Amino acid sequence: MDSFEALLATLLGVVPGALYTWELEKQAGAWGVNLSDRVLRFLGMSVLFHLALAPLTWWLVQQDRHGLLRTGTSPWLLWPVVAVYALLPAGLGHAVGVAARRRRRWTRWLTGPAPAPRAWDQVFSHEASIWLRIRLKDPSGGDNGWFAGAFAPARRGPHSYASGFPHDQDIYLAETVEVDPASGRIRLVEGRPKFRGVGVLMRWDEIAYAEVMSVEGE
Repeated sequence: MDSFEALLATLLGVVPGALYTWELEKQAGAWGVNLSDRVLRFLGMSVLFHLALAPLTWWLVQQDRHGLLRTGTSPWLLWPVVAVYALLPAGLGHAVGVAARRRRRWTRWLTGPAPAPRAWDQVFSHEASIWLRIRLKDPSGGDNGWFAGAFAPARRGPHSYASGFPHDQDIYLAETVEVDPASGRIRLVEGRPKFRGVGVLMRWDEIAYAEVMSVEGE
């Protein structure tokens, strides 16, 4: 086996799982604990992809026996065939990542029952809108230490955002609402929260605790 064949074998052995993992994490979050953990993940996925694509791999080997892959006279038909090794894993990783973010039950067969490394990521890695009532460690912040807002797309401007693993935890709420400084309860006007028209950015180390509520729950 010459150096080109060794490089090709390495790429075919690693790239499918790597592309799947990259697309999955781009949608669901970069949840690999460290580099070695992620390498093991995409090597394992590469094994599964090669098991599924074994008939196609065997067909390519048969073409190589005729010298088509070595002489540079490979037919153009081989180009889309080889592209399957990149497009199929990337497409599947993207689909699984989107479904995992939307909490589809079937994704647990591929991601495990609890793929998020922290409760923080579990709460903020979905597409649903939620209310947050936050108690700050410093009572001089907010309304006597209380903040409340919507983790949701903003009417105008940037959407809410929470940093994901492994980065430091911080959160941007696109909309905040008025609260009672004494109790922290959200103030309602005709049954609806009274928006302040401003967002807020804060770090987790500034927060004592946060109550998480569904949009319909308030």
